[in-house]
Amino acid sequence: MYDTEQEQIEAIKRWWATYGNGVIGGILVALIAYFGWLYYSNSVQAKQEAASGMYITLMELVDDTSSDAGERLALAQTLKSDFPDTTYAVYAAFQAAKEKVEQGDLAGAEEELSWAVDNSDALLSPVARVRLARVQFARDNTSAALATLDSVESEGYELVINELRGDIHSADGDAEAAREAYRLAYEQAQQQGVESPYLKMKLDDLAATTDDA
Repeated sequence: MYDTEQEQIEAIKRWWATYGNGVIGGILVALIAYFGWLYYSNSVQAKQEAASGMYITLMELVDDTSSDAGERLALAQTLKSDFPDTTYAVYAAFQAAKEKVEQGDLAGAEEELSWAVDNSDALLSPVARVRLARVQFARDNTSAALATLDSVESEGYELVINELRGDIHSADGDAEAAREAYRLAYEQAQQQGVESPYLKMKLDDLAATTDDA
């Protein structure tokens, strides 16, 4: 306790002289951190909104039968280059790959899907890899397609992956591996309650062919 108000004032002055700079520094650091976070948060939100708007425009062009494929591809490339770290850019790459497949440009489609694989999050990565494997298979690059399927780490895609593996092995002439892949796919379809008569037909045809041999 202080005997007089003047002694209290002098004590405060001494304390401020000792700790004042640290207090001010701490306040400044806190303010810089807060406003830095606020700026970053607003910047991320603005980027997401801009990417979303551009993707909506792309989808409107896709729905417009009179739109030009070149215009759609150009917009997809802009979305990828300007907003590469958004999911909208990955969706744009998917759309660009679809456009290029329809044009017969499988090499271009593979490039788009490779970009999607490299820029996807955990949710979209399996989708990108399965689509990439399909295009690689269509290009007769079966070893690359199988390696891409092997890189899918998420659960829930076993049915699609194993059926595609069966198709690839069958095209390679490996009937035993194809039959095993189809068998696994069919079992997974049964477990999921999925009706897949075409898959059953492929399995039965392969079994019949193997038995005849």
